[in-house]
Amino acid sequence: MAFVFCVPSHADDDGYYCASKGYLAFDLNGDYPKGHFLRIVRFEPKRGIYVAGEVPLQSFRVHRIACSQGSVEISGWGSIFEKYVIGISGPQGMRILDHTEDPARKFDPVKDSPDPPDFSPYGQSGEQILQLESLDTDHKYQLHLRHWEARVRDGIEHFSKAELVETDLRGNPKQHFLLYADHYLESGD
Repeated sequence: MAFVFCVPSHADDDGYYCASKGYLAFDLNGDYPKGHFLRIVRFEPKRGIYVAGEVPLQSFRVHRIACSQGSVEISGWGSIFEKYVIGISGPQGMRILDHTEDPARKFDPVKDSPDPPDFSPYGQSGEQILQLESLDTDHKYQLHLRHWEARVRDGIEHFSKAELVETDLRGNPKQHFLLYADHYLESGD
């Protein structure tokens, strides 16, 4: 069994994700030297799970992320509305196909909610396992999301972890790939 790790994350508004056949896309927008970026992790025959690349983004709160076979669309608001279409296939690799900034577009909570799924939903505890589609006929891939809390002297400590797991067809783990890990203290009064 192999263990592979991405850089642990520090939650701000990050970990929003989507998946399509053979890959998972997610944003990281916390306290990083790189700033806000979109990361693509692929899972496929022969290579297993690996980071395919990253694309830098302007800083904004994600309100939509959608994966298709050849691209990822991610959008939301910071000081203005931002929308990116990221190409993830082809000989050029990952690249920005389109970037729109619209200062006139305002956030509408009726049309622009709810938020997309994320690795660290506030106030939820437990484990969720999502089956992911792949071209790999010899293995299965699962997204494991785990959230738990611990009471400590100064309040409640919250923990979140997202891991991509490759299994054989019987369900025996072959590779664990840490996508996201975070914890924070909710102070008591």
